[in-house]
Amino acid sequence: MATPEQRPSASKLGLHDWFLEGWFNGETGELTRGFPIRSTDTVIDVGCGNGGFTRFCGMQGAEVIFVDSDPEKIEATTEKVRDSAARAYRGILSQCDPIPLDDDTADVLICTEVLEHVPDPQQFLGELIRVTRPGGSMLITVPDARSEAFVAATAPLEYFQVPNHIRVYNKEGFRALIDEAGLEVVDHRFIGGFWSVYWPLAWLNAKESDGELPFNSDHPMVQHWVATWHEVQKHPQGHKIRDALNQLLPKSQSILCRKPQR
Repeated sequence: MATPEQRPSASKLGLHDWFLEGWFNGETGELTRGFPIRSTDTVIDVGCGNGGFTRFCGMQGAEVIFVDSDPEKIEATTEKVRDSAARAYRGILSQCDPIPLDDDTADVLICTEVLEHVPDPQQFLGELIRVTRPGGSMLITVPDARSEAFVAATAPLEYFQVPNHIRVYNKEGFRALIDEAGLEVVDHRFIGGFWSVYWPLAWLNAKESDGELPFNSDHPMVQHWVATWHEVQKHPQGHKIRDALNQLLPKSQSILCRKPQR
């Protein structure tokens, strides 16, 4: 068993899982399998967060436009893409109702872990489609209902209140949302089983601090899970555990799709 000094952080372990599952492939230029980013693309990342996806696209030489309602996220993403190979970049502070961009702007549209926050997902998805060109590729992810049910056992009530997760998507509901919007589904995947266990443990051991309730990533129970997952990754057959957990208890589900040609 690795010592605390030898053990990677939870964030590094989770990112390593993504690499193993075909995400952030610098050799092929694929953000995920079957989702290439080209230097000629204009990429829009709606709900860019801290900018990891945007930066990868910038490193492929694409033009990147990143949108978020949090000015700190825009600033963080700007820092990430400033020294990338992006041929152009622009950050937009917006609630995305509507998205302040012209129709048919994006060759590639990314929207990860956002639809669970919005009051009208059909309208929001319509905006994503509007700013994507006909034939353009889209990557959309949401938390999976199975993981949400597990984290609900320990997370505070506000976790499922505005401005946090106000909608929960099972496999069928997420697929139906995409189908009813008229998008062409290319692939539907399940990812992040490591985090599905990590977060309920972290919330289980949360403690009051300055009137807030932060999760506790330093509790021994949480660290034991991180250490266990580290050993799973090192095992030659560890992928069997990872793949099975991703199917049984995924943190998120992702859909790759296209906007139909007119």
